[in-house]
Amino acid sequence: MNKKIAYKDFNIKAIVTDPLTIEQALVEMHATFVGVDKQKDTYFSVPKGKLKLREGTIENLITHYERVDERGMERTIVYQYDLKPTDEQISKLHREHVIIGIIEKERKIYFLDNVKIHLDKTVNGKSFVEVEAIDSNDSMSMEQLRLQCLSVKEKLGINDSELVKSGYLPNEP
Repeated sequence: MNKKIAYKDFNIKAIVTDPLTIEQALVEMHATFVGVDKQKDTYFSVPKGKLKLREGTIENLITHYERVDERGMERTIVYQYDLKPTDEQISKLHREHVIIGIIEKERKIYFLDNVKIHLDKTVNGKSFVEVEAIDSNDSMSMEQLRLQCLSVKEKLGINDSELVKSGYLPNEP
């Protein structure tokens, strides 16, 4: 397993019945719209956490991570985070690991400073919103990130009853 890197976040994911209401709230909050990403996430078998290859029109990466539940929110421990992987890295991933699932989705990406908000629509037509308060340079405490995530959750009008465990794979660990 790779060494833990300097990345931390708190995040929540919720089912969305009215994505337009969330988008309007993001406009009112002056969130920066990055674009619409068509993503294919391939998950591979690993002894601990999740190993994912993301191939998108905006985001492309290989990441190995695990999510830890903390009082109804999740924080992420990241072991590998390779942006724009090479063909050789992708080939090696396929050679060394068994695929356990593939998820395709359309993702609208927004940012409020260091908080990433994305609206996902999966191929089965379900819609979700995810809020990730991210620190990639070790400049914030976990409590600051947790409070940022909760603040955006509240401003978007996300109820606790709408929260779901992160991840789209059925029967995830």
